[in-house]
Amino acid sequence: MPDHQHPLWQPMRSSIMVSVRDDSDLPAAYRWLYKHHVNDSISQFAPYVTKYATYRALPLPKAGEDFGTYNFIMTEHYWLIDPFNGSKTGAPAGLAFNEHFTDEYLEITRQPTGMGLRPTSWMGSRDGYHPTAFTFLPLFWEDDFKGRRSVEDGPNYRWQFTFAYPEGVSCDQGDQWFRHEFAPAICDLPQVTRFFSSRVLNNPRKSPFHRFAEIWFENSREWEAAIATVRNTVRKPDWATYDEFPFFEPYKDFVGVFLLDRPESDHLQQFRGYVTTR
Repeated sequence: MPDHQHPLWQPMRSSIMVSVRDDSDLPAAYRWLYKHHVNDSISQFAPYVTKYATYRALPLPKAGEDFGTYNFIMTEHYWLIDPFNGSKTGAPAGLAFNEHFTDEYLEITRQPTGMGLRPTSWMGSRDGYHPTAFTFLPLFWEDDFKGRRSVEDGPNYRWQFTFAYPEGVSCDQGDQWFRHEFAPAICDLPQVTRFFSSRVLNNPRKSPFHRFAEIWFENSREWEAAIATVRNTVRKPDWATYDEFPFFEPYKDFVGVFLLDRPESDHLQQFRGYVTTR
């Protein structure tokens, strides 16, 4: 039997950020999510997923678009194996049913139509497509830069983001700046309660991003105050191709979302199908 039919034990987690054109698209996007996609996903992935949860994106703070902020949902999975089973396309290999989606849904969520839910090439831009940002991460955070936090310590406003270093800049080279310039400046901000990060896994890889991070605040006002300060304190790296902090082009090389610490739905525990109003 060929080796690809025996997936390796590979515990990991993933983040999937999705955006819509504007709030008027939310009813259609949510209908697709809860009528089709959660059902499809549980049917396909439940045997090798230990957690599958969706978080509603919080409203964009001031200047949120300067940081490639998505406005719909973030979905997290905890995987036991590579869900793509070695597939070189955007769809998993070896499943009985395909996921259900339409070009209308791809238009609503600002993705390239005719290329599936997970296009193999990134086409993000501020005024154009906002493709699904799908990143695979180690099971545990690799870098814990600041803070200890329990659920009794107050509310948490989570800024989750991922970014790609420019072509020709290695992760090691880019991380020198991230660790020694970006991270210390963030940790010095009194508004920051938590800060951790990991490199994006190379296998499987379904997006161009190299590093993933979360920075926590108590609310959006604290984020806005922190950003107003740190914009002027972090040194621009020599390799940067974008002049404004954080020195990555939004929606192209830098994508993020603002979240609570509790999911809207922990699907494996809570989902019972698309049950409508009477």
